[in-house]
Amino acid sequence: DGHRGETLSHDTESRCKFKQTYQLEQEKREREQKQKLQHFLTDLALLGSLQGFQYFQPWLRGREELLLTVVNEDLGWRSPGFAVSEASSFSSGLSSSSTSSTFSLASDPGSPLPEDPEGPHQAPQPRQRHSQRPDHPGHTEDHLLPASPSEREIAVPEVNCTLFLLAGYAKYGRPYAWIRSNHERLVNIGGTDSMVKDTPMKLKSITDWGSQGIRVWDIVSELVCLCTIPSPSNPFALDMRYLKSLPLSERFLVSGALLNFLETYVVYGNRDELHYEKVLEEVKSLRRLHVQTLLEVQRRQGSIAKPVQPAVAEPSEKD
Repeated sequence: DGHRGETLSHDTESRCKFKQTYQLEQEKREREQKQKLQHFLTDLALLGSLQGFQYFQPWLRGREELLLTVVNEDLGWRSPGFAVSEASSFSSGLSSSSTSSTFSLASDPGSPLPEDPEGPHQAPQPRQRHSQRPDHPGHTEDHLLPASPSEREIAVPEVNCTLFLLAGYAKYGRPYAWIRSNHERLVNIGGTDSMVKDTPMKLKSITDWGSQGIRVWDIVSELVCLCTIPSPSNPFALDMRYLKSLPLSERFLVSGALLNFLETYVVYGNRDELHYEKVLEEVKSLRRLHVQTLLEVQRRQGSIAKPVQPAVAEPSEKD
């Protein structure tokens, strides 16, 4: 009996140690996941401050959400000479309840909410592209609703554009992307039910987010290559004509912010991506524009000193 008691005591101690080790590992994973999500939200905020891309325009809406307007068809379209629509601007000032991570998963997406303006105007529909679909029914991600349901989206996409919502909600612990307009163009949703429309997109970049070093630019490039026809060789191509048309001081700030973002991509981005070399070329052109703009700003401020003429020695009496 004594031997049996020692065995039971040893087994109990082993189970306790195993449980403690498991809990510590679980807490470590949770901390790492939270830290990774915070890095993503930092990237999201940085991206939301930029303008001047040729194929997409980001618009930050709250701490956890970013609206991404992506061009449908590349018909020589020039980027944000389009200002963000009034509806988008208004949406950024909504109460925190619309962007907070406290939105209940059990909430009925059709539950009464304050009246919103009309939904997004639909752009002309090109041929359908069903290469990416929401997760299949029955998958747990079917019910990962965004904080703001698609049917109540008040941001209006530009003509020839599709609107996406990219978000990193704390309650989900990872980023997701939802289509906000032109659902039928990209996915075979099999109906108009709001729950189906608010199913997150099944993107490779988001699937790989937990196991690989996925950054916000990986998700954006996948959305651009999925949405834009023909698929661009460089999803981060810049609209240099637009940038050069900006007032001098604004051009300096905008080009500097873009340069910071693209140089970060050059350092940390995947060099095996087909568009990586294209981004390198874009960085060189952008750096030249930024330096030229800086020199113009300095000239206007009179901060460039005129070259000092060398002193001429006066001739001596012997000469």
